[in-house]
Amino acid sequence: MYKYLLVFILVFFTGCFSDKNLSLNIEKLDDKNSTKRVYKDISKDAIFEAAKRTFILTGGYEFRIDSYRDSLIVSKTKLSHYPFYTNVSEDRWQISIEEKNSSSYVKILAKRVDNFDDKNPIYLSTSLHELLFERIEFYLGLKDSWSSCLVDFSLDDALCDIIDLKFYSNPIKEDVLKNIYISQRKPSKKLIDTKDILLEDISFTVDEQSEDILSQEDDIDTSSETREFDAEILELDKKVNSNLDKTLDKIEESLENKEEINESTK
Repeated sequence: MYKYLLVFILVFFTGCFSDKNLSLNIEKLDDKNSTKRVYKDISKDAIFEAAKRTFILTGGYEFRIDSYRDSLIVSKTKLSHYPFYTNVSEDRWQISIEEKNSSSYVKILAKRVDNFDDKNPIYLSTSLHELLFERIEFYLGLKDSWSSCLVDFSLDDALCDIIDLKFYSNPIKEDVLKNIYISQRKPSKKLIDTKDILLEDISFTVDEQSEDILSQEDDIDTSSETREFDAEILELDKKVNSNLDKTLDKIEESLENKEEINESTK
């Protein structure tokens, strides 16, 4: 029993170590096959916007664009039909930007995954990186002309796929982005001091009297009005009592008459 348990533990940890080594190898390959550039005084927001416009102009809705704080993930899936089989491939672009020291450090990585095999990616040509950088730089106003796919025919069709990607008109000078420089960025507004606002800048209009309202005595003249009201109540009370006495006398008289009638009939 212990022998099987030992074998299970060895297999489990061997799998963990192999997965960890595989991920480390992929990270090294990603870094090796990426292209880096530094843009002084150009904000990462402007570069991200230029990259988005480049992919939208290149392929419209064929590219799926996911934006994050420091990276842009773009992917395109393609289904290829062959005589005896089909192949599903996905091109994945990752544009990472770190902004520091008034400069933007950009890294572009492009790879293709066939049939969802993430462990064996195919890294696309660095010519694609250069083409993407050139198109981004046009939107940033750093290049005078738009780079066409006809410049290089070995571009792995990732940005120049004549089947999936539609042909759009080239951008013009009016499409160049403005306010791209870090030095032009307006400083953000300071946050409001988080003190209790109820303690500051609040004024109330209050009666100047210092005495409690509940403790103040009513200054109502009740001398004549109260006497008249009391007199009316007394008069009404007398009438009620008088009527009640008369009613009781009538009831009593009626009872006596009934008794006399009863005695005379006997």
